[in-house]
Amino acid sequence: MLVSALFGILHLHLFLPGSLSKKMNVKVYNQTHLLIFLFIVFCLTKLTVMKYVPLINDEAYTLTISRYLSLSYFDHPPLTMWVSYILHLFEFVSLNTFRIPFIAFGLLTSFFLYKIASTIYSKQAGTVSAILYFVSPFFFFSGGLFVLPDASLNFSVAGATFVAIKLIFNDEDNVYLWISLGLLLSIAFLSKYQAYLFGITLFIAFIIWRRGVLFTKNFYISLLISLLGLVPVLLWNMENNFESFNFHGNRSSFGFDLIHIINSIFAQLFLLLPTTGFLIITSLMKNKKFITVNEKFLILLSLPTIIIFNILILFSDNSFSHWSMVGWMLLIPVASNRLILIKSYKYHLITLKVASVFVIVVMISSILIHAKTGFITRSFDQKLPRWDNTRELLDWGHIAEVLTKTLQKKELESLATLNWYDSGQLTAAFYFKYPVGVIGPNGNHFKHIDLTKKKFSTLIHVQLIHSNKHSDFSEKILSYNYNITRKVNIPFYRGMYQYGIISVISIEKIQ
Repeated sequence: MLVSALFGILHLHLFLPGSLSKKMNVKVYNQTHLLIFLFIVFCLTKLTVMKYVPLINDEAYTLTISRYLSLSYFDHPPLTMWVSYILHLFEFVSLNTFRIPFIAFGLLTSFFLYKIASTIYSKQAGTVSAILYFVSPFFFFSGGLFVLPDASLNFSVAGATFVAIKLIFNDEDNVYLWISLGLLLSIAFLSKYQAYLFGITLFIAFIIWRRGVLFTKNFYISLLISLLGLVPVLLWNMENNFESFNFHGNRSSFGFDLIHIINSIFAQLFLLLPTTGFLIITSLMKNKKFITVNEKFLILLSLPTIIIFNILILFSDNSFSHWSMVGWMLLIPVASNRLILIKSYKYHLITLKVASVFVIVVMISSILIHAKTGFITRSFDQKLPRWDNTRELLDWGHIAEVLTKTLQKKELESLATLNWYDSGQLTAAFYFKYPVGVIGPNGNHFKHIDLTKKKFSTLIHVQLIHSNKHSDFSEKILSYNYNITRKVNIPFYRGMYQYGIISVISIEKIQ
């Protein structure tokens, strides 16, 4: 389907009968219908895929802490949790329902990328931009399916970029555009901390290309609206000793790890798709005199994010490759135009791109099936290789079912784990009937919600059978001011073979 769409977009005019004006009218008509068709396909694909992808750790954690309304949260600004909090009020039975607003964010991001490329280049480039965003693994899942802040961040950044192009380069001065820019920036600031860097670069863009508006009423209205997105985060951090800023600041380990650097670079190419990365890089390498002012604008907004977060990767082994993805996203319109202009090896590149999408789909599908059945390493019997780690995709519903059958109601009401992700997964698996707390320092936002007042008497510890952390952790529990009074190990299975152990540990607080 994507091959046909790309082929039709790039060669539609060759098959249109009649005069040039009629051809152009029919071309616009067909492209509009093609765009509508593509967005319907995008939406239906996301709604279908979400049924087969279990909640990942970050999603389960987000859904758990979002039940407790707060000005902001430990890990991220509050917008994602606020959206989830509103949905919690409707008491939906299916947890996949919480993904629908984020699917909408992803579709709107594709639309804004379409508008950016259409404004700078052509409607053909716009449609290709929407497709390139959709087929990127990171933007498909984190940027438009999972309950994560990347979806609203990408939407607001793409939207603000499009509005800014109209204000800066089209010399428009409509107050509604200024209000829209302020609202989109406010949403970005409420989504993720990367937006702060985007806000700074956008301000620099106004200084470079349209500094005359910096002292107008409309600019100050937009600025004030955008700054409102910073207020909840600042107030929460002031009340909590700036824990969010300290947490992210301390993630820089200043340790050089060559393997981590190589893995991060390859991860970015995988998350973006290597062919899209190739199109972006070759576009940036062309002669400077052929780079348009609109392209310079996109480069200014995107490169600081890409460069700064890759520098962090160089000097910290506690960094993540996806931090720079919003920067790469802003260069997708450049990649789309590059694909349209290529003549010598265009078909080869399209074929390679479709092949890479097919490979990604097969890989992800295989991993999802393997997480349920273990078919890839079935021949290893009980001696599983250490790389066979599908803990992120564990069937926590099954674990919750085992615990429900094993424990008394009083024990279920006093559950805890040793980290935020297990507590989030268990709470979501219980459909929030039994909130699970965290013992120890790895609680993230759990230490800011009412669960800290509960009396925990049962600790749940889930381990894979090939984990190298099977040592007795009695001393660790003791350091958290708890004694272990009883411990029961319950095996759990992936397919027909044992894959891990659920340790049910009775604990009591040391007075």
